[in-house]
Amino acid sequence: VANPWTSDSPEFWELEKQGKDVAARRVKRWAFSLQELLADPVGHDQFSKFLDKEFSGENLKFWEAVQELKCLPQSQVIEKVNEIWSEFLSADASCPINVDSHSHELTKKNMVKPDRWTFDPAAAHVYHLMKTDSYSRYLRSEMYKDYLQGSKKKTSMKGIRSIVSFSGRKDTNS
Repeated sequence: VANPWTSDSPEFWELEKQGKDVAARRVKRWAFSLQELLADPVGHDQFSKFLDKEFSGENLKFWEAVQELKCLPQSQVIEKVNEIWSEFLSADASCPINVDSHSHELTKKNMVKPDRWTFDPAAAHVYHLMKTDSYSRYLRSEMYKDYLQGSKKKTSMKGIRSIVSFSGRKDTNS
């Protein structure tokens, strides 16, 4: 059986992310970093549910909207900036986020000449909050512990030897 922890190849992890069964080691990877958690579709979904349960799901929604904004064609940027402002930061926002006054003021100034980076101060603040507060609470939560406990351990690694290469090792099965 191949050991993905000793491989330099990311293919094992990418293949596993696409699988329907969630192995315990995959769930454990979520504890590496918030970025690792959000990169995994199941981890992202679980964290999103946790945030909604804690009434802070708007933080992730805002941060994702800002990331999406950065990838839009220039012709759509101003419209998206206005949508994000209306939804998350305006006085009558439908899904208000809680940012410090400094970040809010910087963002408000950036609205004068909106671009892809208009929300960077607020997005950085929100990401920091999620990383230092929500994420650490999630890792200590029963929700995460239960998911880790119930995650399925893979019993078969059939075909993994062809995916993961181990330089310098000789195959002892030949």
